[in-house]
Amino acid sequence: MKIVNLTQTQYRNYSNVHSKRNFGQTIEYSMLARNFGKKKLFLGLLDDNDNVHAAALLIINNISPMVKEAIAPNGFLIDYNDFDLVRIFTEELKLYLKREGVTYLITNPMYKQKVYNKKNVVILDNDRVTNNLIRLDYKSLGYTNDFEKYDIIIESNDSLFDIYNGFNRNTKRNIKDALNIGVKLIKGSPKDISKAYEIFKKKVNKNLSYYENLQRVYNSNDNQMNIFFATLNPHTYLVKSKELYEKEAEKNEKIHEKIRNNHGKVDERLLNKKITSDSTLEKYKLLLNHAISLNQVYKDDIIIGTSIVIKNNHEVYFLIDGYNEEYRTIHSTHVLKWAIIKKYFNEGYRIFNLGEIYNRYYEKGNKYDGIYKYKIGFGGNIVEYPTELLLVINKPVYAIYSKLKKKS
Repeated sequence: MKIVNLTQTQYRNYSNVHSKRNFGQTIEYSMLARNFGKKKLFLGLLDDNDNVHAAALLIINNISPMVKEAIAPNGFLIDYNDFDLVRIFTEELKLYLKREGVTYLITNPMYKQKVYNKKNVVILDNDRVTNNLIRLDYKSLGYTNDFEKYDIIIESNDSLFDIYNGFNRNTKRNIKDALNIGVKLIKGSPKDISKAYEIFKKKVNKNLSYYENLQRVYNSNDNQMNIFFATLNPHTYLVKSKELYEKEAEKNEKIHEKIRNNHGKVDERLLNKKITSDSTLEKYKLLLNHAISLNQVYKDDIIIGTSIVIKNNHEVYFLIDGYNEEYRTIHSTHVLKWAIIKKYFNEGYRIFNLGEIYNRYYEKGNKYDGIYKYKIGFGGNIVEYPTELLLVINKPVYAIYSKLKKKS
């Protein structure tokens, strides 16, 4: 076997069907602004019959006149469980990159090193794969930030009913409450990116141009970025909240009547029902007051939340979401996620990546605990990825570069 340059068409065709396909190993990723002006290599491992057994997109950075860095974003398109294949690919890759004058390669493979269920119990362990890479001279560089080790992923061939049943009680309640007052999903267009950005910009450290660039690049049938909004019609909100309040008020009065007719006897079951109903009634009263005030100001639908996803023919990845602070109690992002999952499940998708969580999510009281609880509330499993890996190609040059880097 040998490594050769693939055309973009050859690489696209292979990457579109590979089981490890992801957004980093795509033609589109090579076109991002961060990669402007950099050399891109689309490489394939071919046998004597020109069959492709593995492939990789590499981005080449010229660190200095003597040092070249190759980056393989999100790993290689290869069966990491096939040690002999990974060994041959690595050996041939080192030879190829040495001829290209590359000093070292850095990659962050996206295979599942471990998978935990929502009770934090290990249900899949692929440490053997990582240990095999270390045997092949890949060195661990650790994690470069606090949000790159774990994702929460829903992966199911079951029904939508089963997926929904995997949600926790709070998530189901928040979805139900939002739907009860008429929150709806609408799909935005590319021109709506600035409108979405205004909603979530306070929670990110990237500017609008970053998302505009993603929108421009991930705009093909193979990899596509889509914008969704949660909307609320003021009049519908008023009608629905009034119905909820009146229905609960009637229920509350009936419970109260039963207590009065109990001739002073204490019935804990009735008392608990009354306490619950009082709390619900107060919640619906606040909703109704909010709806009345909105209906006096707005006549058209109001955008209260947004969610941006990137999809390929393999999975749907939730890139970012956010809500209008004025409507935070409506939980628009909960109903958005559920509506998007339903939409794409009905189109044949079975993998929904809800995005990253804090690397030490299991530590009680950490400041990112809310993100973890929000995402794990949708069920799914916690997927752990291996660390960033280094493969040295030119050891003498890398040794000098490494020493100089430590001194600087």
